[in-house]
Amino acid sequence: MAYIIKTYDYDGNFYGYFAAHPDDAENKSFSYYVDERKDAKRFETYAEADNMIERFSDGSDLEYIIIQDVNENTTLSEFIEGWVEENYGANEADNPSWNIDALADAITEFMNR
Repeated sequence: MAYIIKTYDYDGNFYGYFAAHPDDAENKSFSYYVDERKDAKRFETYAEADNMIERFSDGSDLEYIIIQDVNENTTLSEFIEGWVEENYGANEADNPSWNIDALADAITEFMNR
């Protein structure tokens, strides 16, 4: 699972997704934002994304949020399993004390009513 940074201006309007700068791919000196989610820079951990925000937040009036990057083919069950692994560990995701698929079905049913 990867994470991306989504930014908003001070009025709450979407500003862009954090991305690699064309002249500074590691973003060592510059921040850079794009409109398309597919072009956003992916971070392997939440902490890595948070560290990048920390580097650039003082020089900006932007608001930042870190979101999980899931592709359009990810099922709700896969998303929940990844979330559980990230937040509670691989052991809980691999051998949960509850039914991930049943939860996904219940959420889908709730959202479709």
